[in-house]
Amino acid sequence: MYPFLGILGLASFPPTDHASPFAGRNFLISVKQSSKNEVCRRSTRDRQPGDLLVIGVLLVLTALPDAMVVPILEELLVGRYDVDPGLSHAFISINLLGGLCALPLLRIAMRRGRPILAVAIAAVADAALLAAMWLPIGFGPTILLRAVEGAADVIVFAVVFDLIGQAGGRRGAGLRFGFGAALLSTALGGGAILGGQLADGDAGSGDVARAVYLVGASACLLAGIIAFVCRNRLRRLEGVAAECANEKPEPPPIQIARAPLWPLMLMAGADRAAGGLLTGTLGLFLAEAVGLAPSLRGGLIGSVLLLMGLGAIPAGWVSDRFGDLRVRAVGGVTFAMGLFILPIAATDLSSLSAMMLLLGVGGATLLPTSLSLLDRLHGGLVSMGGFRAAGDIGFLVGVSVAGFLVHMLGDGEASRFGYASVIAGFAIMHLCCTAIVIPLLARYDRRTSRGSD
Repeated sequence: MYPFLGILGLASFPPTDHASPFAGRNFLISVKQSSKNEVCRRSTRDRQPGDLLVIGVLLVLTALPDAMVVPILEELLVGRYDVDPGLSHAFISINLLGGLCALPLLRIAMRRGRPILAVAIAAVADAALLAAMWLPIGFGPTILLRAVEGAADVIVFAVVFDLIGQAGGRRGAGLRFGFGAALLSTALGGGAILGGQLADGDAGSGDVARAVYLVGASACLLAGIIAFVCRNRLRRLEGVAAECANEKPEPPPIQIARAPLWPLMLMAGADRAAGGLLTGTLGLFLAEAVGLAPSLRGGLIGSVLLLMGLGAIPAGWVSDRFGDLRVRAVGGVTFAMGLFILPIAATDLSSLSAMMLLLGVGGATLLPTSLSLLDRLHGGLVSMGGFRAAGDIGFLVGVSVAGFLVHMLGDGEASRFGYASVIAGFAIMHLCCTAIVIPLLARYDRRTSRGSD
């Protein structure tokens, strides 16, 4: 940020009075530095629409394999390796925890200035790992490869969403992140549907179901090729930027501190924990405590997830107009209130549908505004990776804690109260995170606004 302050008029230029014998030389150096900074700024922010299209293709291709395996764990692991269904869930959790290993790799990629090349390598590695899982290597090696694959997933996510932030000016960041969130949700939903369709075509041998590994590997390999071919086009800063990095610009009088990363990570963890509740515990609540038919349960939950995904685009646009922090606060409160009231409204189908709609509208604001705040108040590849890793841990903890609490609170007649208590508890947790994070980020937001005036 500091090299750009000369352009914004915040850097103190040397005096140009004729009494100083170095006045003319200092002024020329100052103008030269400002021109170089302007070139750096343009090369970072002025992207072409084709660049955003390439980034979107990379996002879709690398996200597809993540969800393809989720609905067919029975065919991929239980039937193939004769393991316990509960143990097969380690296939999901170990992938989330493996993402923590990506943070040191992201720091290396950032220092070397080759993030696009890191995406290409990670995508090709992901393809190789998925292809290896297709082989009959046993349950233990499969879980180990799945953990390594989690690191590749986080690297791709961090670089791709960092590039989305770099693909234009600040005023359109919310809309760009909204498109990214919508593409991510669509790819995950499409991957789950594709995985289920492949498993339905299996005759019982499991060969067709295991083809999801090869389909996912093909998608990741194609993403790696595209990233490598387009690496020069998407590379953030090369020639002029490397020269700018070697310069030592004059320190500005105003030092604007970045927001700490932990509130943004806490926000990501709370969002994903609530998301895990929606995709897991809520379906069980509607089935066991409310008694809804499978088609009705699927329609209600699917509509919420679809609204959260596609609604991210208008939510991002609104955040550009009214402020990402303000929209995040309103959306977070709306989502938490909808989640809290949902068990009470579950007795009536129309009220339940209205609460699902409220959940979808509030949830649509969460990811685009979080990414926009992260990019604007902190930024960087490592922070994007930390954000993703925190979200994965939140999802894992949310699913595990919700399942444990529901089990402890009782079965039969007590199950409705148990489910309602767990859902209400998660709603309060999410609301408390919003109450903690928003005022803290607002303080840094005001500092940034004063510094850019």
